[in-house]
Amino acid sequence: MNTRADRNLKMNQPGNVAVERLNDSKPIIQPTDNWWETGVTFNPAAFYLERSEVNDRIIRSLLPMRKLNDPDLRDGVVAVHYRARPENDPGSPFGRSFIGLALFTPDLRLLYRYQEPVLVPSADPEGFDSLGVEDPRVHRFGNLFYMVYCGVQADPMHNWKARLCLAISEDLLQWKKMGIMPGDTALHNNKDGVLFPDVIDGKYYLLHRPFEHNWAYEEYTIRLAQANTLNGPWMDLGEILRAYHNPRMLASWVGAGCVPIQVAKNRYIEIYHTGNYINEKDREYDIGAAIFDFRSLEPGSPASIVTARLEPLMVPETPAERHSRSSLQVGNVLFATGSYVYREWIYIIYGGADTYTLGARVKLETLLSNLEKSGLENPFKQ
Repeated sequence: MNTRADRNLKMNQPGNVAVERLNDSKPIIQPTDNWWETGVTFNPAAFYLERSEVNDRIIRSLLPMRKLNDPDLRDGVVAVHYRARPENDPGSPFGRSFIGLALFTPDLRLLYRYQEPVLVPSADPEGFDSLGVEDPRVHRFGNLFYMVYCGVQADPMHNWKARLCLAISEDLLQWKKMGIMPGDTALHNNKDGVLFPDVIDGKYYLLHRPFEHNWAYEEYTIRLAQANTLNGPWMDLGEILRAYHNPRMLASWVGAGCVPIQVAKNRYIEIYHTGNYINEKDREYDIGAAIFDFRSLEPGSPASIVTARLEPLMVPETPAERHSRSSLQVGNVLFATGSYVYREWIYIIYGGADTYTLGARVKLETLLSNLEKSGLENPFKQ
């Protein structure tokens, strides 16, 4: 795979952040003839398995056809769990979502792609994810991997409803569903569930984005939930981040993206998305970044953890970001759901045009320093 970068400078306040689109801006994962992924392959999780005694056992099980002394495995393996939908799904109200798995080197050269999904919707029509398993994010606590995903099921009133669900695995390949995440996070439709990667002061924290079909888009905000265990119940602490007012847009909203990247104890970079309606018909999804600092957390004020935001970090520009080949989706979308740090770079694995999986990277120190200068002032204010 050619990883020559297409450099893309974005003007942000107060400085410039250079984001490199990898693989000549072409998809690293795209639809195939496999029935479950003929339509779209997008919105991926990404987990970087660095070389270690424990990780080597997992790498060996994921890639039994490769030797651990293979030069391609020298720096470890990145597991990319992506959402896929068939172009046609007979017998289902709409094309269900499945989760596939592809393995890459840390610089995003493809090693292997599994031909069957690793997580599938429930066969029970009444099941909590019978209409799809969507938009995974993968985390690790101890010896287990935890996948937070959106489970979709039928709803007689609104056709479908969405809940945050959990699955666990020892090897990133075989997953056991744990069901809907209990607590406040199950009171409404909910998407964009992302766990923080560490236990913070004895608690687990979750980003989530509840919604109802009759809510205004401006009420689609990132909220923070807390639990004593990963199995919940999850207590909602309140809103922490909502979309800036952008006079160019008819409506805007936000949702959490990648697993937060720790840059200091209890301090993280979060890469998230802002959705926009440009007009009554056309949409645009951009990528932004924020600093979440639990050292600033004030009792009763969860938004106090947000100390800086930088928008936009990326906007749709390339053909694979602006144009969908599928009748299922729309174009003009960037949707980041996977990231990891390799050498001095943050690698961002994201969905493009609701159809493809793509890769980009940005220097960690450059992004962090620009975030620290950016503050919380609305960059779109006229």
